[in-house]
Amino acid sequence: MFKSISSAIWIGRQREKEILKMCEGHMDKIVETIAIMRKNVHAACDGRAEEMGSTFNEISAKEREADELKRKIVEELSKGIFHPINRDEIVRLILTADDIATNAKATTRRLKLTSLRGIDEKLKSGIKEISDNLLEMANLMRKSFAEVSKKPKEAIKLADQVERIEEKIDDLRMDEIMPEVVRWSNRSGKPGTSMILKDVIDHMENVADRCEDVVDVIRSIAISHA
Repeated sequence: MFKSISSAIWIGRQREKEILKMCEGHMDKIVETIAIMRKNVHAACDGRAEEMGSTFNEISAKEREADELKRKIVEELSKGIFHPINRDEIVRLILTADDIATNAKATTRRLKLTSLRGIDEKLKSGIKEISDNLLEMANLMRKSFAEVSKKPKEAIKLADQVERIEEKIDDLRMDEIMPEVVRWSNRSGKPGTSMILKDVIDHMENVADRCEDVVDVIRSIAISHA
């Protein structure tokens, strides 16, 4: 009986390692989608239409890869021995991370609908800055997850850094970028472009929010490994 329980615990831990490895692969895909989104945002602000088209195709392909890996992880979680609490945490992790890719793709899809050449340079600079911060958040999120089972305290420290960048993005959006959007919208008389601009900024904010949600889950997993 004791041997049977010990074997079950060992198998459970091995399964957890395998699943976490798959989650690392999924997280890599998510970070790649944000890196491509950043390239797309910069191309849109600089008027590089050809690069916008190619990066949209790239991010669509990368999102599909992330979706496929998500499905495989969910399928693996339904097999064998796995603690139900850990299973729930990992499902929440990958579904929340998947929302990051969805919003990154939505950002590039909105940018296809209009040209940003005519908007103020200050506004374009602010949008670029958000995209730069999002990529920094994503890389820290990925590093945090990589440490979750090896160095839980380090994972939590990295998660805290992600949260601070999210707060920085929120302040930048509300204090600087949205007032610029309102001023430009009133001056330009282009309601369609103004609406799309707001959608783009909202989707980028959603990317930041979901990154913060992911590190909240990472903190919870890290505590269980501490």
